[in-house]
Amino acid sequence: MLARVSRTGYALLEIAALGLFALAMRFAYRTGGRQRLVELLSAVPFGLLLEQGDIAIFGSYAYNQLFFLKVGAVPIAIALVWAMVINSSMFMSDAIGIPCRFAPVSDATFTIVLDLSVDAVAIRQGLWHWNIPLDQGFFGVPAGNFYGWLFVAFGFSAWPGLDRRSGARRPTTSWLQLLVPFPAYLTLLAAFVPFIVVQDTFFGGRTGGFPPFLLTLFSFGFVTARQALRSRGSVPSPWSMPLLPRLAIHLYFLATGVFLGVFERLPILLGPSLGMLVLELSLRRLLIPRRPHLDPPLLVPRIGVDRSQFDYCLDDK
Repeated sequence: MLARVSRTGYALLEIAALGLFALAMRFAYRTGGRQRLVELLSAVPFGLLLEQGDIAIFGSYAYNQLFFLKVGAVPIAIALVWAMVINSSMFMSDAIGIPCRFAPVSDATFTIVLDLSVDAVAIRQGLWHWNIPLDQGFFGVPAGNFYGWLFVAFGFSAWPGLDRRSGARRPTTSWLQLLVPFPAYLTLLAAFVPFIVVQDTFFGGRTGGFPPFLLTLFSFGFVTARQALRSRGSVPSPWSMPLLPRLAIHLYFLATGVFLGVFERLPILLGPSLGMLVLELSLRRLLIPRRPHLDPPLLVPRIGVDRSQFDYCLDDK
């Protein structure tokens, strides 16, 4: 059973997304200048590209057309949220001090935390719908969605590495970041090929596929946890930028899940929604810096810096 969000609710969602994105832009520019701002802005067309491309190629889901601002079939608010989620995940990896070669994996892990929390609730609010029954997959969400979230963030994070050395020598080349959405989306499509083959061959098609997803998630999570526990840094408060949008997403879906009766009908969904929020709120306490007198590298942009010269992308003091 679905609990529909009103037309006014969609308008408020879009206003909130625009407001949070404005704060994210301000934070990006103030902490990293043009380079960090370009990195954030480049994630917006990436969000539009991957959503429109996935709808056209796979046709496995569709957004509610009650959204006011859209590009094709994709609400602009969704692209803004993608940009903020990916950007905040990259920020978390940098703040913790994840080594550069592992950062795309940790970025993907921090990104999937949000979808594990919200997707099954969102479809019951009617924000979008998957072309599988609500009693299949993960309460109506196919495994391919979760698998895709991992490689959306992985691809977007990995490709700027090709630009970092040139950016360090010639800061004006930061505009090359705007080209990242294209190879990043091709990376996502390439990652889907083996998943779809395995899913269709061994796990019954689009309603299956959870074993390969869970194996991938475990691998990404293991690498992230191992590197984070060996790190020198930690994350700031979840109500500070650029982590505030993540907290807002968690709290919105928790609140609407309660008020619209989603959790009353399916109490089991409260587990992942609440669990992922608690995990994010606990990260600051779980990750205790080895050298607490060092400030975490909050101002190091992911592009325009030759991060390969640092052990943990952090200056030794």
